[in-house]
Amino acid sequence: MSNILFCICALGLGHVTRTLPLIKYYLKDKKNKIYITAEPNVLGFLKNEFPNTKNLFLIEKEHRYPPLERGKSSIAYTLHIMIDGLSMPSIVKKENKVIQKLVKKHKIDFIISDGIYGAYSKKVPSFLLSHQLDFQFYGIPYLFRGISNKYNQFIFNKYTKVFVLDYKDEVSVAGRLSPSKYKNKKKLEYVGILSQYTKTNIKSNIDYLVIISGYLHQHRQEFYEKILEVLKTRKGKKIFIMGDYINDYHQKLPGNIEVYSSFKNLDKNKLFNQAKIIISRTGYSTIMDLIELNKVAILIPTPNESEQMYLGKYHENKGYFNIVLSQKEVNKDNLKNNSENTRLIENANLPKTKDTVKKITTIIDEYIKK
Repeated sequence: MSNILFCICALGLGHVTRTLPLIKYYLKDKKNKIYITAEPNVLGFLKNEFPNTKNLFLIEKEHRYPPLERGKSSIAYTLHIMIDGLSMPSIVKKENKVIQKLVKKHKIDFIISDGIYGAYSKKVPSFLLSHQLDFQFYGIPYLFRGISNKYNQFIFNKYTKVFVLDYKDEVSVAGRLSPSKYKNKKKLEYVGILSQYTKTNIKSNIDYLVIISGYLHQHRQEFYEKILEVLKTRKGKKIFIMGDYINDYHQKLPGNIEVYSSFKNLDKNKLFNQAKIIISRTGYSTIMDLIELNKVAILIPTPNESEQMYLGKYHENKGYFNIVLSQKEVNKDNLKNNSENTRLIENANLPKTKDTVKKITTIIDEYIKK
C-alpha cells in the first residue's frame, strides 16, 4: 500500500492525459491512495475520467503558473516571456512549501510530477516527467535560452529521477528538446512515450476528428473558425472537441459537423480509433498519442509557442506528419492529408505506452524499497 502524490501542470491538458496510464496503474491496487493536485481545468478532466473512484483524492493547486508564451504581437510575446520567466522561481518556491505540507499531512510515500517544478521533497522519492530538457526559443527570447536551461538543470537536481518521454537511441520524437547538457546524466532516464489511448480494431467512420486544445485561449477561436470554414464543405463526418471541461455543450452544425465542449460522456478512445484523419496542435502529448495509435494527422502549431513551432518544423522535416506551420495560412489547399506520414514511426517498431509504464514503475519500486 502506498500514498502517492501526483502534481500535474495545467498549461494545456497534455500533461494530465499523458500521466493517465500511470494514475490508472496505481489506482488498480485499491489499497493505494492517490492524491492529485492541479488547477480546475485538470481536476474537471479527472472528475470526468474517474467519476466514482474511492481511492482518488483531488486537491486544487494554490499557486498557478502564468500562461507562458502568450501575446499576439512579437513585442507582447517578448515582454510576457520576460515577466513570466522572472515570476516562475517565486511560484515554484511557494508551491514547494505547499507540497511539503501535503507530504506530511497525507503521509505521502512518493511524488510523481508532470511539469510542476516545485513538486519535490527531501523526505520522499520525487520523480519528474518531462520531454523538454532544452528550450528552443525563437526571435529575441532566444537570448534567454541559456538562463532557462540552467534553471531547468537546477530543478532537475531536486528530483530523485527525471523520466524523459522520448526514445534516446532510436527515433526521437522531441528532437533537440530532449537531449541535455545536464552533467548528472544518471538522473535522466529515457523511457519512451506515454499515451492515454489504446489501439483497437474498429471501423474508421469519422472522416475528421478536430481537437481544439491548448491553454492559450486567444488563439483558439481563430483555429476553430478556420478549420470549420474548410471542413463544412467537405464530404464525410466531422467531430470537433473543444477541450472545455468547465462548460458543457453539444452542437450540430450544417455539413455533418458535431461540436462537443469536451470528451465528457464520450468514449474518447473509440473516437480516436474511429478517426481517419486527426487535426490538432503540435503538442507533444498529441504527437505521442498519434504514434501510439499510428494515426494520420494534420498538425498546426499554436502561434508563438516556441515548443510547438519547433516540433512542427522538426516533424515536417522528418516527414512524420502533415504540418501546416502557420495558423493564419490554414486553407482548403493545405488542410488535407497527402500521405500516411506516420508510417516512418510505425515501421520503427518502437516500444509503446505499456512498455513505458512498466519501465517507470519498476524504477520507482527500486527507490521505494530502499
